[in-house]
Amino acid sequence: APLIAEDVVGVIELVDKVGEPLRGEQGFDDSDLKLLTLIAGQAAKAIQLARSRVEQSKQDRLASIGRMLAGVLHDLKTPMTIISGYAQLMAQSEDGDQRTHFVEHILRQFDIMSGMTREVLAFARGETDILIRKIYVNRFLEEVRTQLEHALVGRSVELSIEAGYAGVAYFDEQKILRLIHNLARNAAEAMPSGGTFRIETRPEGEHVWFEIADNGPGIPPHLEGRLFELFVSGKKGGTGLGLAIVKKIIDEHEGEIRCDSRPGEGTTFRIRLSRVRPAGVTDTTAELPLIQ
Repeated sequence: APLIAEDVVGVIELVDKVGEPLRGEQGFDDSDLKLLTLIAGQAAKAIQLARSRVEQSKQDRLASIGRMLAGVLHDLKTPMTIISGYAQLMAQSEDGDQRTHFVEHILRQFDIMSGMTREVLAFARGETDILIRKIYVNRFLEEVRTQLEHALVGRSVELSIEAGYAGVAYFDEQKILRLIHNLARNAAEAMPSGGTFRIETRPEGEHVWFEIADNGPGIPPHLEGRLFELFVSGKKGGTGLGLAIVKKIIDEHEGEIRCDSRPGEGTTFRIRLSRVRPAGVTDTTAELPLIQ
């Protein structure tokens, strides 16, 4: 069948076979043409397969970027809620120093939002956007307390933070903050009538464990084994992104996450991070703005 323009993927040209009629030799004959047709067919298949793989790779990357953007949009709720809260406090305050203090916290949230956009751009370029530094865990927990107190306003959720470890650990503090906000949001939505959200830390060998728990209704049994999958949600209208993002962050840190959930008793996540400086990481300390 004749080829149409869309079917043409390239051209093969054979040269330099010249026949000598006086000796009975000819140029390309039917056997040459058959061989050429076979080679051209195989070459066309190889070219189409290569193009298909490149296109599939592009589609996979676009799909991954789409999922990451969905995650960023999901997590933007937290800084936007906090910014709104501080803006309302600023509007009610006439104290210049206090207003300046609120502005610092608002700018901190914009830094977090900027970090989320950088993460997507880095992924689109095929880069890894994780900044592991030395973190003083007790100071980090104070930042967590400050942010969660504003994020949980009006939720009837009691916040309990117990620092069982006051030393250092190595992780990306913005991403772990993001992780904790996701777990806190899930817990608050699971406890509409109120409850307790608890965070504890304890050292174990070369690691520090974060225990993050609530006393809500627990995770539905049908989600067991699928808890960290994308777009799996037990909430009406849920995106199914929160715990998938949590798992991704832990995987980036080469850490570990465990979940223990009991119907009617609550859910506990145990997260393991390193207390030892990883190879290639400079021993600089992350500075987090804290309420004085």
